[in-house]
Amino acid sequence: MTNRENSPKLFITVSTVEQHLTRIYRKLQVRSRAELPGRLRMADCVGDAS
Repeated sequence: MTNRENSPKLFITVSTVEQHLTRIYRKLQVRSRAELPGRLRMADCVGDAS
């Protein structure tokens, strides 16, 4: 889903969604939404998302 689609479902602004994603990307060391599923699977296998 896009940031614009997610924001009303979460009751936050599009900008807030973007800020949260930026922090998530930084913590998980990914650069795009497309990289997230693979990184999350890897973190789950290792048991550590950092």
